Amino acid sequence: MHQFLMTAILIFLISLVFSMFGKGGGELYIPILMTLLGFSYYRAASLGLLLITLQGLSMVIVYHGKHKLLDWTLAIILGAVVGISSFLGGFISYRIPSIYLKICFSSLLIMSAFMILSKKEFKGSRLFLIRRNVGETDYEIWLAGMIPPVTIVAFLAGMAGISGGGLIVPICTILGGVPLRIAMATNSFLALSSSSMSFLGHVVRGGIDPTLATFLGFLVILGSQVGSRMHVKIDEGRLRGAFSLILLGAALWMILKIFI
Repeated sequence: MHQFLMTAILIFLISLVFSMFGKGGGELYIPILMTLLGFSYYRAASLGLLLITLQGLSMVIVYHGKHKLLDWTLAIILGAVVGISSFLGGFISYRIPSIYLKICFSSLLIMSAFMILSKKEFKGSRLFLIRRNVGETDYEIWLAGMIPPVTIVAFLAGMAGISGGGLIVPICTILGGVPLRIAMATNSFLALSSSSMSFLGHVVRGGIDPTLATFLGFLVILGSQVGSRMHVKIDEGRLRGAFSLILLGAALWMILKIFI
């Protein structure tokens, strides 16, 4: 009972904090479910993906309706790519030993942390730039530079049981030229697209406890509603720093789980 209560509290807090950055909390949901409830990696990944799906749906409502930061054109284009790739990754994940998934999981997080701290931007030929306007922000995006790496990341994230937003956001900002806040807001939809399709890939291979999923899902929705509304109160420098620390912490935790 004590471990279940700790799990519920941590799931709520993680949803609240990660939603400030337009992210699902899969990087921490999985280790918590494995550590406190004794789930296998595959079972934890399935439930974690369902929680991210509910969290993503909740975040989209706030980032689109309240903050007006979600770039729907970018979201739909990348969402289609992410959805297909993550479903395939989730579907084949059961053929891969869990230790390799954990290594993949940790590597993605560490790469994400360093990428998000970088403020450099790279854009290709202006012939492939698309001008966008979201709210009061005008910018240009380079889709040709985003789609190939996003496809790979979504596939690997689908295998690892996470949404991949920790790496997709840096790809959008560094390679695509998308402003950080808009990338984070748009990622709320990508988290929904990626996690829902990856969840389907996992669940057809495994299973899920509907009672536990319903309870934890309620906590995730509640936390994400609070966290996503706090996004605009945090300046960009702190967004980058806090985001990177969260990713590094989750990566170190999973590395420990490989050896313990």
